Amino acid sequence: MASGSGVTYIRLLIILAFSGIFAVPASNARVWDELFKEQMESAEAGDPDAQYEVAIMYLNGRGVEQDFDATLLWLERAAENGSEQAASKLRRIKSQKKKFTATLKRAESGDSKAQYDIGMMYLKGRGVKLDPDEGRKWLEKSAAQSNEKAKARLAILLIKGDGGSKDYKRARDLLDSISETSALAQYYLGELYASGKGVPRNYETAMNWYQKAGDNGFSMAGGKVINMQEEIRMQARRKKNASKAAAEAQRASVESAQRRQARADAIKKAKTVKAAKAKKAPKKTVAKVSPKVVKAPVRLTPLQKLSRIKWSARNKPVEYLPSAVSECELEGDVLVCFSDELKRESGNQTVLYKVKSEVRKSKGGFSISYSNLVLGVEDMDVPDDEDSAGYDDEEDRGFAIQTGWTRAHQVDCQMNGKKTMNCVKDKTHRVQVDGDVKVAITDKK
Repeated sequence: MASGSGVTYIRLLIILAFSGIFAVPASNARVWDELFKEQMESAEAGDPDAQYEVAIMYLNGRGVEQDFDATLLWLERAAENGSEQAASKLRRIKSQKKKFTATLKRAESGDSKAQYDIGMMYLKGRGVKLDPDEGRKWLEKSAAQSNEKAKARLAILLIKGDGGSKDYKRARDLLDSISETSALAQYYLGELYASGKGVPRNYETAMNWYQKAGDNGFSMAGGKVINMQEEIRMQARRKKNASKAAAEAQRASVESAQRRQARADAIKKAKTVKAAKAKKAPKKTVAKVSPKVVKAPVRLTPLQKLSRIKWSARNKPVEYLPSAVSECELEGDVLVCFSDELKRESGNQTVLYKVKSEVRKSKGGFSISYSNLVLGVEDMDVPDDEDSAGYDDEEDRGFAIQTGWTRAHQVDCQMNGKKTMNCVKDKTHRVQVDGDVKVAITDKK
């Protein structure tokens, strides 16, 4: 790659990622490894922009193991070669390092707020190499002095297992102790009850905690409230359909018992008649023939048949159809599907979302309307351009991201055999979906 072109390539990828045209998978080590190698080649050739990008990769541990000293080295080289961006970043990092040194002295003397700040600096890698174990240690000290923010952040570490083992019970106790005043605590109590970690799963209780967090300004809670409402609706559909299935099974059992009894009565009557005739006629050897038991075939509607197939496209589960990542229930003449929590990586952030779809029978196939429910983001690199913004303000607010429903999409699918459909999304994008039949079925005539 020619000198100066490396940074252009990186920035192009990021622009495409945030525009939704192309996503750089942050968790894909191979992609980041290749980007790092490309940038290093240009950086060693003296390209200041590539030197800056290499420094940032060392800072964030992308494509290479995190190395604070290497970050400073490459920033200094880029700055010496005229990169104002690198010079500005270098000043910020040196300022953070100086701040870390000063804050550490106060923390070691027992200052609760300083202990919290040091813990967050270790967790974010601000002014010091990122170290979750050290971060948890300092948060423990601060929380022991009843620092509310330290309690909330320590509880999150206990839930995620960062810097040590998971402990849902202790996390819940910490969150409970500050749940009246901390929106962050309210949000994560919602997370515990929604997932059933350390507490019995309860969507109603989870929704109440999410609602409190949202009312107190935690922006990411809005999508979670909607999610709980949808989960509660799915529970109701599941319960209703299970009750209906049980009633149908009971009815089928009664009808089957009646048919067996009718056959037994007919056989008994036939034997009686046969015995009476045998008295009047010479005996003959007759082969015994067992009566055939014919099971009634399972009759399914097209939507029921669709729901019993796991659909995929390009070897990946289809999010808006019954698949390995979605659960579907009938509601009248509509098949409603709601997916598991999914992730879509874009640039330096991971967006969490779910998909809700409504599937209807159409001529020769199915008509599907679906929307994405944005829940929030995960593992976002919080910009450190403003030291005064602190180290956790973005996470305390739930990140500046719009949660809730995205615009609706329309997919029209036509059956192409029993296990294949040809689909068109939004009248432009064509895709073939394939099914893996899990249950023996017959069509309802």
